[in-house]
This record gives sequence, C-alpha cells and structure tokens, in this order.
Amino acid sequence: MSSMVDDSALFSLNLSAELATLAADPELIALQRRLREALLQDQLSLVFQPIFDIHGLRLHSAEALLRWHHPELGDVSPARFIPLAERSDLILDLGRHVLAQAVAQIARWQAQGLEPVPVAINISGAELKQEGFARQIDEALQRHGVSGRLLRVEVTEHGLISDFARATDNLRAAGELGLGVALDDFGTGYSSFRYLRHLPMHALKIDREFVAGVDRDARDQRVVRAMVAMAHSLRLKVIAEGVETESELITLRRLHCDYVQGFFTGRPMPPADFAALLASQGGATAPT
Repeated sequence: MSSMVDDSALFSLNLSAELATLAADPELIALQRRLREALLQDQLSLVFQPIFDIHGLRLHSAEALLRWHHPELGDVSPARFIPLAERSDLILDLGRHVLAQAVAQIARWQAQGLEPVPVAINISGAELKQEGFARQIDEALQRHGVSGRLLRVEVTEHGLISDFARATDNLRAAGELGLGVALDDFGTGYSSFRYLRHLPMHALKIDREFVAGVDRDARDQRVVRAMVAMAHSLRLKVIAEGVETESELITLRRLHCDYVQGFFTGRPMPPADFAALLASQGGATAPT
C-alpha cells in the first residue's frame, strides 16, 4: 500500500510541474483556448482503428481515436492536444465527447443494418476518479440503445496511480454494465504487474516499444513471450499494438499473441470506411 501512496504523491508533483509550465507558456494557453472552442464548433471527430484476430485476421474490435482539424492550424496532433487537455478539466470534456460520439456511432452502424464489433475508448486518470463514472457510460448506452458489450475502455498505468482505489471501483462498475477493460501500454510502467491482481481486466495491450523490431531482436521476443504467458495464465487476451510489417505479424503470431493492431493490418479510418470494413467482414462480433 505504501508503494501506491508513493506513486500518487509522485503523480501530484508531476501534475503541479505541468500546470506551472502551462501558466508560463502563452502559446499553450492559446492552444488550450482553441481546444475549448473546438469542442463547441464540431472540430473534433473520431476515427476507428481495426483490431484483428492474429491468426485469421478476422475483424475483432476497434479503437476509437480522437482527431482535431482546426480551420487555421489544420490537423493538430493528438500527441500535442491530449497532454494539454490532461493538464486541465478539458480532459473531462474530451472524455464525455468521445464517449457520446463512440456510442452514437455504434448506434448509427446498427441503424445501417450492420453488426458492429466492440469499440474501445481511452479513459484518462481524471475520468477514472470521477463520481458517477459508470453512470455516465450507462446513460450514453441507454440514450442510444447500445449494449454494454459493444463498448470497451482502455486505461494506462499512469491513469490509475493517482487514485487506485477509486479507479478500481469505477472499472468494476463499468464491468457490471458489460464493458471489457484493457490495460494499455503494458510493460512501459515499472509496476504494471502489481495492478493485475486487483483490476477487472479482460486484455493487455503490448506497447509498440516491444513490437517494433520484435522480428529481429531475440531479447524483445523473450520479453513478449513472457508477457503473453503471464497474461494467458490470468485468462487475459493479448493485443499487440503498432504492428507495421508482415514480419512483425508473423513473429507475434509465433509468440501466441491473440490480436493485432497497427498500420500493417489497418490504419485509423473514418466511420464510413469502417462501415465498409464491417460489411466486408460480415459485421460479426468476435468473442472476447
């Protein structure tokens, strides 16, 4: 328990430093203002990256990713605006937007006669600390008549550490709605294994850091093999992220990963293109 307290204290110190940086940088302040305006002016949209079964490359699920197109700045990288939002309450607004848009899009695919696959949304640490976290999700699902089994949440270790007890309770409540939970960027934190004992997870996502060059590096192969064996022993599925070559795919298949996501198998695509992919694959929802 003391280790979790130490993690939380370190998180608070880092957040204070980030807020000080924001206050001292006029450019960041201007970008934050534009991001607030973007939420009101329909500049933010979702794209969907497919996740495939690694053996037959059958469509299994998707990850919803937020994109920002500004009329003057053009496309603003998520690597720039997501960390900016995380430094303020804007991340809560973005989270609500992503939830609403993802569930609404699932409902639209259903209205088109398609059978959607589960869609995963990324959840920030601030959202995980919120009272009523699961209630917000349930309200969105009820509003559009969408089953909880069609929505999944992805969390990172960084997002868990500021209030681990509250995050665990919220994720369990989400699980009771039928949602699956995946631990994202697995292996990049120093204490990821510790959380697996407590969290209601269905999958681990192996970070691109371990996937890049896994076909050439025997050490990375041993690391991935160990991660997969550990996950399978806990009855968790394994998703390899950032797969960019056929050779990486073949190696990950040999290492017994379950699912694959990356530019090699499918880039993030707008809803209409993903609808076409659903139609081409029969729109069948793969089992968890």
